[in-house]
Amino acid sequence: MQPASRRVRKRSGSFNKKGALGLIFVIMLMDIIGITILNPVAPYLVRRYDERALMVTMITIIYAVGQFVAAPLMGKLGDRLGRRPVLLVSIAGQGAGYLIFALGGSLWVLLAARLVGGITGGNLSTAAAYIADVSAPQERSKNFAMIGTAWSLGLILGPAAGGLMGTLALEAPAYIAAVLSFVNVGLGFFLLQESLPRERRETTPLRGADLNPIVAIVDMGRKPGLGWLLIVMSLFNFAFNGINAVGVLFVIDKFHAATWQVSVMLMLGGGTIAVCNSLLVPRWVPRFGERVTGAVSLLGMAVFDVAIFLVPLLWLVILISMAVSAMSSFTFPTLTTLSTDRVGHSEVGLLLGVTTAIGSLMNILGPLWAGAIYDHVMVGSPYWMGAAVFVTAGLMLLRPATIDRGGRKLYRPVTER
Repeated sequence: MQPASRRVRKRSGSFNKKGALGLIFVIMLMDIIGITILNPVAPYLVRRYDERALMVTMITIIYAVGQFVAAPLMGKLGDRLGRRPVLLVSIAGQGAGYLIFALGGSLWVLLAARLVGGITGGNLSTAAAYIADVSAPQERSKNFAMIGTAWSLGLILGPAAGGLMGTLALEAPAYIAAVLSFVNVGLGFFLLQESLPRERRETTPLRGADLNPIVAIVDMGRKPGLGWLLIVMSLFNFAFNGINAVGVLFVIDKFHAATWQVSVMLMLGGGTIAVCNSLLVPRWVPRFGERVTGAVSLLGMAVFDVAIFLVPLLWLVILISMAVSAMSSFTFPTLTTLSTDRVGHSEVGLLLGVTTAIGSLMNILGPLWAGAIYDHVMVGSPYWMGAAVFVTAGLMLLRPATIDRGGRKLYRPVTER
């Protein structure tokens, strides 16, 4: 009988890593197009039933509620069953949610549709775990940048299609999103190989506590070096998701932007992220290190968000929004790399499920906060308030390594240059 290590090498030798990464990129891109295609039309759809900014943000919030509850469990299932089956179920659920959203008819139906999508919305975190499975440690920053590139291209193609189709019928983009999801299911079913061999899967039985996302987050936060990073991620997602939830409303209310102008703004932001992820992230992150690059990106977003609040012209807002997009393109791959380098292969899916759950929780709290202060403080107030949160997160990421009582490093950047 062959040794286990030889069997693993033989099996991994038949795995086309480059082809798998290309396919997972296509699946992520189509999924993100499905998500972003709704952005230009969602505020108009909600305002058929309720004019308040807080109710517009509820479309984001209710999706995040479902994702917060389910994402850690999806991550755990991926660690036990493999990435492929979890990814397929998740994408199919997304498609069902889009179809319900397209049928619509009332505000509660729109909210129910987003809840369905959120509960099954572990596809991007599962895709990130897939990338981690097939990436050598030194390749992770570069390969995780694929996710940012998929988001950036999705932010170009999705809003473009949403703005165009939304001029014909506000429901049309949701039908397109459903079709893209079901096409993704077909691609994954027939072409996608499993990335996590059986011998590398988690084998401990699921516990009742595994259904509680708070328990999963706390357990991960106790691991050396991860707690501080998870706090930084939480602050980033809180401000970022809150500002994005009201960003379209801001340009509509302050500048009376039309659907096509909103689409152009989102498309240019996505194009900026694509350029940064393709040309700058692979060069600057290895040169300056994940910790410094991530901190600078957070501080840069703070500066540019204040500028968006202050400038008096829509075209200036669009240009500065591109600068914000450039800064944000560095944040995800650096924070993800710093965190995944601190766990083993059998826990990568759980970690990324936890980070998705944190993002979802902040996608509840951030838009709630942003919608409330937008309605009750002033139009655009989330921009300058969110900037203070970005500054806090950036300074925390620059904090020197600390030592706990046992003498271990609580936070030691992987790349210290």
